[in-house]
This record gives sequence, C-alpha cells and structure tokens, in this order.
Amino acid sequence: MPTFSSTLAHARAPFVLVPLLAALGATQAQAAGFTVNGTSNTAQTLSSGTGSITAGSTLDVSGGNVAITVTGNNATIDNQGKLLQSGTGSNAGRAIRDNTGVTNLVVNNGSASNSAALMQTADGDVIQMNKAKSSVTLNNYGTMLSNNASAGGSQAVDFNAMTGANTVNNYATGLLKALEADAVRPGVNGVVNNAGTIVSVTTTGSSSDGIDGQNNSGITVNNSGLVEGGRHGITGGAVDANTAYTMTIVNALGGVIEGDNGSGINLDGFNGKQLVTVTNHGTITGNGVTGDGDGVDVDGLVNLINTGVIQSLNAVDPSGATAFSEGITVGGGTITNSGTIAGYVAAGNANGKGVGITLTGNDILDAKGNETGQRDGLYGNATVWNQAGGLISGSNGYAIGLKGNLSAFSATITNDAGATIRGGGTTDAAIVGGADAVTINSAGKIDGSSSGIAFAGGGGKVTFNITGGSAAVLGNIDGGSNSANKMTISPGAGNSFAYASGISNFSSVEVASGTVTLSGVNSYTGTTTVDAGAKLVLDGANRLAAGSKLDLEGGLLKLVDVHGANGQEFAVMSVGKDSSIDLGESSLTLDALGTVAAGSALDVTDWLASSSPDYALRFLGNLTGNAAFLALMGDTTIDGAAAEYRFDGVYTDVTAVPEPANVALLLAGLGLLGVAARRRQA
Repeated sequence: MPTFSSTLAHARAPFVLVPLLAALGATQAQAAGFTVNGTSNTAQTLSSGTGSITAGSTLDVSGGNVAITVTGNNATIDNQGKLLQSGTGSNAGRAIRDNTGVTNLVVNNGSASNSAALMQTADGDVIQMNKAKSSVTLNNYGTMLSNNASAGGSQAVDFNAMTGANTVNNYATGLLKALEADAVRPGVNGVVNNAGTIVSVTTTGSSSDGIDGQNNSGITVNNSGLVEGGRHGITGGAVDANTAYTMTIVNALGGVIEGDNGSGINLDGFNGKQLVTVTNHGTITGNGVTGDGDGVDVDGLVNLINTGVIQSLNAVDPSGATAFSEGITVGGGTITNSGTIAGYVAAGNANGKGVGITLTGNDILDAKGNETGQRDGLYGNATVWNQAGGLISGSNGYAIGLKGNLSAFSATITNDAGATIRGGGTTDAAIVGGADAVTINSAGKIDGSSSGIAFAGGGGKVTFNITGGSAAVLGNIDGGSNSANKMTISPGAGNSFAYASGISNFSSVEVASGTVTLSGVNSYTGTTTVDAGAKLVLDGANRLAAGSKLDLEGGLLKLVDVHGANGQEFAVMSVGKDSSIDLGESSLTLDALGTVAAGSALDVTDWLASSSPDYALRFLGNLTGNAAFLALMGDTTIDGAAAEYRFDGVYTDVTAVPEPANVALLLAGLGLLGVAARRRQA
C-alpha cells in the first residue's frame, strides 16, 4: 500500500484540519513538507520545507486541481519519480503553481544520476509562477512535458509573469517539451541554461516557440544543446516603440537553435531602443515552410558574433510575392563573422530568394495595417565585419543588402583577407547598396560572378576601398546614383590587384599603391588618380571612359595590348608630381590640360614613332602659348629625348626631338637621293 507522510508546522494543526479536510473530500493535503512514496492522487500544498516524490513513486492528480501548489518562501520541490496532472479541457490543471509570489523556490526534476524523472500535464502548464516578485530556480535532468490537449497555450515552463530572479537549468539529459505551445517562457531578466533539449511541436501551425521571452527584457539564454521551435527557436520583443528591450543569447559549439517554420531567432522591435546580443559558435537555422524563415531576425539592433553557422533554409509568401530567406536580417548594429552566414531556398520554390544579410528596418504598414512594400531605414549604424575564413552568401540573391528608406545612419562592410562575400542568382549583386551611405573595405573576395555584378549602389554615397595583395572582385562595380562616390585601390607596395570587369558611377578612383590592372571597360567619368609609387595598367585600348579625367600624382600609367594608335583618351590630364607614362607602343589623346604643379616632370616611354600616329601625346586645341603646357613640356622626356610639339590645326601634337644620329642619317639619306637624281639627269 502506498505511503504518504507530511510534517505539520504546529502540533495542534491536525486536530483542526482533519475535520475540515474530511468536509472537503480530502482532495488537497496542507503541509509544510511532504513525501510521496508509491502512488498518490492527492493534490499537495507546500508552504515551506521540501516536497518530495521519491524514485519509482507517482503523484497523479486529475480534475482542475494543481498537483502541487506552492504558498511559502524557501521551499523545495524534489521529484525523482513522476508528477502528473491528467485533467483536460475545463478540468485541466497545472503540475506546479505559485499564485502568491513566493521567493527562493527550488524545483528539481531528476538528478545527475536520474534522468527518468517525469513531470507531465495533459492540458496545463507543467510549472507556472504567476506573480511578478516571486523567484525560482528550476533544475531539470528528466522530462517536463505539456501535452496541451486543447491547444490552449500551456507551456512546459511558464515564468512569463515574473520580475524576480528566475533561472531554468536544463541539463544534458533534460527535456522541456510542449505540444501546440511554447516550451519555455522566461520572466524579466530570466536565465535559461540549456545543455539538453527544449522543443515545441505544432501540427496546426500555431505559434509554438522553443523559448518565448514575450515582452520580458533582460533575458539570457546559454545554449549548448538543442532549442527547437515549431515556429521560432527563440523569440520575444519589445511591447511598444517607447520601451527598451534587451536579450542575450550564447549558442556554444555544438549547440543548435532552430525554427521549424520560422526563424532560428526572432526578436520583434520598433527602433534602436531594442538591442539583442547574439554569440554563436554552433548552428542557428530558420526555415519558412508556409511563411518567412530567417536564421536571425532582429527588428532592432544587434551585437552579433558568429564563428559557426547561421542560415535560413527557405521562405514562402502565400501571395506569390518574392519571399526572402535571410541568414540574418537586422535594423542595425554590429555583425562580426568568421563562420558562415547564408540564405537558401528549397528546391522548386520559384518565388523564394536566398540572401545572406539584410540591413533594414521594419515593413511600413498603411492605416489598415497592410504592408506597403516599403521598409523603414536603419535604426542605427550598421557594421558587418567578415573576418578571415568567413563566408556570407546568398544562394540566388545578394550576400549583403541595404534596404529601406533613407535614415540618419550609415553602413560599413569590412571584408578581410581570406574572407568571402558571395552573391547568387542572375540578377542581384553580391552587395546591394541603398538609400544610406555605405563604406566597403575589402581585402578579401567579393564574388558577383553569378550575376556579373559585385556591387550595385543605390542613392547613398559609396566609399569603396580595395586593399592588400589578396583582394579579388568578380563582377561589375556600380556606384549608383550618388554624385560623390569614391573608390580607392591600394594593394600595397610590391602587391597587385587585377580587375576584369567594369567600374561605373564613381566621381573618383584613386590608385594609391602597388600595381592595379584594369582589363575591363570602365565607364565612370570621374577622376582617376595615380599616386606616387603606384602603377595603373590599362590592358587594352580605351579601358577608361574618354570623358574621364587623369591626375598623375607621382605614379605610372601603363598601356598594354593596345595594338595601334590612340590607346587611351582622357577629357583632362593633370600632373601634380613627377610622373610616368608607358605608352606600350601607342599614344594618348587628351582633350584638355588641367592643373600642372610647378616643376612637375613627365617621363614618357615605349612610344613607337611612325607616320601614323606621328605623336606620343596630343592635346585638343592650340596649347603652344599655354604657360602650364610650356612648363610641363620643358620637363618632359619621350623615350629619353626631349619633347617637341606643334599645332596641326586641331591638336597640339607632342613627339620626341630626333636624336642627332637620326638627323644625320636623315640628311645623309636626303643627300643620296639628290645624287641619284643628278645621275638620272645625266
């Protein structure tokens, strides 16, 4: 026969309580502490001390009663057997509940040597702390399961009402599970330490999340196990636009956070008052089966470090519009990556677009709450730092995209040597600019070979810096519509950078160091500056736009593989320091002479003198009386010889002064011609 013992706080209490309990049908035992050995169906009230269910024993309560009601502070519930609440529907009840605000409650389900312990409800929360100032620590080694038969939203752990200290420790053998409901709801400043499994399951498509922070700020999740949601893995968010909200998530190596029909991590927000910190060394996965699916979706700001994998597997828009499957989408903040951030789409999904990172605010809604197709701008400055070994990719879309309306903020993208930013598909650039200013610093690879576009700017100012000897850019670079876009290419002394596609819509391109080779056709009409110690190689005729400007500031311009006259034309040439031009057996046409610094010299080499063309350089118009031109020509050499010039009626042609030996040969040749003529006359 099962035994049940209770220790009463006062000796006289049994005399008073026994008749009352008999009158109530003895449905609930009032005790400072209790122990269940065997099987009991009597609901318990724990006011202090320890309530125990021993290994192999069962407390099974039906009806609408709470199996264990906690009413006193500093109590401990220790279940090593089974704690069951089997009521359903209108007779549903919870396994454990505090509705008074107790403090320092400790709940143990199992132990390090006992993973068979079970807490289970048929249709209610397994444990609920329902008062704000209560405090609790839950240690789970076994199973806590909410079957939630009526799909009424009954959690395995419900600490949502709490503002006091609340900690959930789910050990490696532990399982916290809910059907058609969230598995765990922490309270304000709650801590969830998970080395086991936290899972919610839905077959109806309900909002069943692994961990749902609701509107509770300050939650910390430390995960080295599995957090899986029927919708999102981890979710929550600010209650309104005026309220600050924070959450911290650390996913250790081997840890998995996944949303089966939603985001791995989804935190709703309104503006920059919401800040989420994510450190991921494991795997975070989103998957949109019937809707949106993102790896990490934070409407506010983030501070995110990734050395593992953050990915979205799919996204679906029921209306048939494009659905973005985003590895990460955030409203601003900092993303540091040395792992993989990627967006994919499932096979056969014609409307899905897999993208790496989207930087934007929320969807803008009309007065009726319908999406307008526009997005808010950034809620704060956005920084993406892709470190060595890092990969940011879109399977059939951009790797990084700046979306949304103009904001007061800007974005910076840094791509280190050994890192890769890779776009996919046939239309999107690897990096897509937007309305806000963006700075791109790349010493690694930007791969837009799938679409042929590495970067496509929007209306925001673009600052594009290519550095180091291992940088590579595959695909065109289009600065967009801003008139102040600037590019600097600086491989470094002794290093080189070769680019085979086209640069367009930049007001300036500076070659700052090393050797830069451009073999594609570049249509920008801004100024190309070649600094001291730098070399710009134009591989092929007219690699730069004829309407662009050249500013030689001590560097070398070299033409190769031109195979004929007029290898390159510029609208204006300026010379700020002693500089060099290697014509590659070709010539230059210059529509105007710009600024010439006093004393600047020009060393022109590899000119193939011939009757066509009969000039090394030519300037549109008559510059024979131009003081700056005359000063420059006085310090210019062509293949080691002094320069001479003449106006042919359209251009001022510059050639080399013939060497004396060549003049002598010419005169001798003329003399021989004269002798031959006289002989014919004789």
